[in-house]
This record gives sequence, C-alpha cells and structure tokens, in this order.
Amino acid sequence: MLPTGQLTPGANVPEQALAAGFSNSPIGTHTGKTMMLPELRLLLASVPGRAELAEYQRATVEENALAKATAANRGNTLMYLKQLYGLRPEVPVFAAMRELWAVNTASQPLLALLCASARDVLLRTTADTVLGATPGTLVAGSELSAAIAQAHPGRYKPSTLHNLGQNIASSWTQAGLLVGAREKHRATPAVHAPAVVYALYLGHLEGVVGPALFATRWVRILDKPEAELRAMAEAAARSGWLEYRKSGGMTEITFQHLDAATGWRQS
Repeated sequence: MLPTGQLTPGANVPEQALAAGFSNSPIGTHTGKTMMLPELRLLLASVPGRAELAEYQRATVEENALAKATAANRGNTLMYLKQLYGLRPEVPVFAAMRELWAVNTASQPLLALLCASARDVLLRTTADTVLGATPGTLVAGSELSAAIAQAHPGRYKPSTLHNLGQNIASSWTQAGLLVGAREKHRATPAVHAPAVVYALYLGHLEGVVGPALFATRWVRILDKPEAELRAMAEAAARSGWLEYRKSGGMTEITFQHLDAATGWRQS
C-alpha cells in the first residue's frame, strides 16, 4: 500500500490502479468531445444500476435513449462514453461512481469529472493548470493544450492540441471548476458528500490509506479545505457510505459498502 498522496510522477497512477479501471494511456475522446455530462446523465437514467454493458448498448443504440440522429452517432456516442467511464460493473472506478450517482444530482458533475479523469490521462494532465489558477482568473484552452504538449512531446499536431484544450476546458466547465462560454475563468465547484466519498475511494483504489486519502489528486479536484472535507466524510460515514474512525490521533477510513458494490479486494 502507498502511504502518501504523492503516488507517481506527473499524471500517471500506480500499476495496481490499472486493474481498477484507471488508465495511463492517452485516449482520443477529448479530441472531438467533452466529458459528455448530458449524455451520461441520460444514459444512467435509462439503465438500472449494476447493469451489464449490453444494457447500456441496447439503451444507446437500439432504443436511442440519447436521442441521436443516426445509427452512426449512437454507436460513436456509446464508444466515447465507454472510453471515458467504462460502463461495466466489473470496472471499479465506474461501479463506484454508478453506486453514488443517484444519491445527489448536484454531485453528478464532479462524479463524472473524477471518473473521466481516472480513465483519461490527458484530462488528468491538465488538472494542475486548472487547480493552480486563482478563482476568477482566465484559464485559456491554450494553457491546457500546452500542458498536454509538455507531457506528451511530439505526440499531437497543433490542430489536435487546440481541440484537446478547448474540449477539456469544456469538461472542467461542466464540472464547475471553470465558468464561461467563450472565455473560461476559474471557479469554485459545489461539493457534496457523494463526490467526497468517491474522491476518497479513488485514492483507496490506488492503495492510499488513512489521512493520506485527503491528500490525493482526486481530493484536490474538489478544491475544498481539508477540515470541510473531513466533516463531509464523517457525515457520509453516518449514512453508511464509508467507515471513518479516529482514535489516539490516528484516522482509519474503510469502504465496506463500495468494496462490496465494486468487488474490489485490496492487494
């Protein structure tokens, strides 16, 4: 197990996290799409929890639950959502998000961003640029493109980097960390207990334990003081979403409910 929030250099996650559905491999979704929050909401509202991938496919392609104009659009939309979220109950990062999805509608933007960030290293690569900006200041898509170009030198041509920067900026906007139509400015997101539980659980899936769970990249995305996040975690514990114990200056946090829902067993 890893004791601290500084897990691996840059945007990479540790090897054990890959088995939980994280990825260190760039995917192309954000070259043409955002994190697709409206489509994700429609899809998860149309399919019961803990469904198999075939049920998401049937809702998207056969039943056209996302109201796409052509069969090709339906198939492509399913592919993009699968890339970003997994859409399979055996993928713990998705199964945990799905378990928390309906608890609080206001948490869904951050739940989606956290899951997409776990699965898309390019989105994850831009986190420091966004989170490092002072609230109210301009965050240009070109800054996000530059972060990707620095992390993956020579991989993308300028036009692709431009598209990545613009679409990823829109994803951060959907989640509430940026605001604005053409120009994006840094904002402070609304955070509720389900997003706190999920951010802590992503750290757990990486192998982080104890108080260090409040220092991971996932919790940092929530952009709230640790004391406030701890209070929400304690409230979530009273609702059974996690176990939060303090004794003799030590903090123990476990996730019996989500581990059971995802089938995750800590190695």
